[in-house]
Amino acid sequence: MFQEIPTQVDIEYDPLPAKDGDSVLCFDGRSVLVQIRDNKAILPSVKELDTKGRCVFVFNADGKRFFLCLEKTSAQGFDFEPLNKIRQVAADIEHYAIVTGFHYYCFHRESRFCSVCGKALEHSPQKRCMVCTGCGGEVYPKIAPAVILGIIDEQTDSILLTRYADREYKKYALVAGFVEMGESAEMAAKREAMEETGLEIEDIEFFATQPWGFAQNLLIGYFAKVKGSRRIEMDKQELAEAVWVKRGDVPAEPGSISLTGEMMWAFKSSQR
Repeated sequence: MFQEIPTQVDIEYDPLPAKDGDSVLCFDGRSVLVQIRDNKAILPSVKELDTKGRCVFVFNADGKRFFLCLEKTSAQGFDFEPLNKIRQVAADIEHYAIVTGFHYYCFHRESRFCSVCGKALEHSPQKRCMVCTGCGGEVYPKIAPAVILGIIDEQTDSILLTRYADREYKKYALVAGFVEMGESAEMAAKREAMEETGLEIEDIEFFATQPWGFAQNLLIGYFAKVKGSRRIEMDKQELAEAVWVKRGDVPAEPGSISLTGEMMWAFKSSQR
């Protein structure tokens, strides 16, 4: 998964200004300023920007500092590419930076005014948060927990795969959904399985977690066994397809950037 690429990540906020050699993340909606070369996304450095906008620190990965530019800019030889295209390139430090940087970009785009008093928010010079210019309240990046669920039918050695309805992503995925207020992640897994497929599950086993900045999520992966009937009653508003797929037929390869892909490969390769 992409977050495993850097050997060392220091997320603690660094108030020192960006230097010429630091990498910059520039977003415009759901597009990022990059070069794509040899199936890799290359970010511009500060000195390569045509106009240097206000930059805030994102993190340090393997000794390299990454900043988010809060103003739209350009750089010679670089183009704004859609994030869905970035998902297809090789996973490396820049890939990790783009996903995490987009999470931070969304935070800035959505956090302009205080929800308590309505005054403008400004970025804190000491830490990764916005501070209200009126009441002094602090606002931090939101992280929405969501579960990814690999439902296994041991009788047929199959896993339940789904396709989303009315989404740009058309490949097979697993049952997934947000954790609601008052729920544990395990409670959410049971509820999502029932809501999306009409299946009861048991023996829920934790697999792994993943930060997913594309949607400001923290993904929590579980495997579980189907309980009782294997008959699928699909929620057609959420899903376009839900099918049992034999272990050997699962469309998965090693080295996926995503938790979903990693879980599908874990089942196909008999790790689960």
